[in-house]
Amino acid sequence: MRLRGELALVTGSTAGIGKAIAIEFAAQGARVVVHGRDATRGAAVVEQIAAVGGDATLVVADLATEAACERLVADAAGRLGGLTVLVNNAVAGVVDGGDSAVADMSTPAWEETLRVNVTAPMLLCRGAIPHLRAAGHGSIINISSRQGEKPSAGLAAYATSKGGLNALTRAIAVEEAPHGIRCNTISPGYVRNERRDTDMTDERRARLEQMHLTRLGEAGDVAFAAVYLASTESEFLTGINLELDGGGSNARAAVLG
Repeated sequence: MRLRGELALVTGSTAGIGKAIAIEFAAQGARVVVHGRDATRGAAVVEQIAAVGGDATLVVADLATEAACERLVADAAGRLGGLTVLVNNAVAGVVDGGDSAVADMSTPAWEETLRVNVTAPMLLCRGAIPHLRAAGHGSIINISSRQGEKPSAGLAAYATSKGGLNALTRAIAVEEAPHGIRCNTISPGYVRNERRDTDMTDERRARLEQMHLTRLGEAGDVAFAAVYLASTESEFLTGINLELDGGGSNARAAVLG
């Protein structure tokens, strides 16, 4: 029970990486607020956690506005009786058909991506920090991407937003260290998705495996890293960007999957 007594809000936790983090946090003893926009999927995650004796509750919220972000933090802290861990995992789906190179970028796609991927995490951190300070300790974990450091062509908005999130991590780490609050980033490589990769072809699998020195990543790999960063085991660690990509960042340039 490495997270016994911790009070955690995990955004975007109704599927994928966020879901894996919420489930593993609960398994390690944390009380967890599951967050997302789909009430049905969120309720299923809460039920899965409860079935194995974990403690979780669901808050449905869109992170589109400042007020919505503030309400989410206030609601989560109210249900848990405080906050000691915030995981910013929710990510934007860009508008107008997707991301692009800067030369072809639409203003709505750019603004939507930065609003959800950078501004919303800042607002959530701003709301959570007073609760973490009141607790006397805390951990903020931002889920980024290696695109933030090694961008692929055609993902200018996403890469920029993740680079900004990495910088936000470093700023908070410096500012909140006197209050016992740590802030770190996890930048996963390609992580298999339960919906996107159901019918993966052999050709695509081979291409993705070439991006790694070990194997394709799983959501659970990110969850295990998040548990470490949320726990007292990592008290000496703040302001880092953990490139969790099977060694790919060490040996190969980033490749768009």
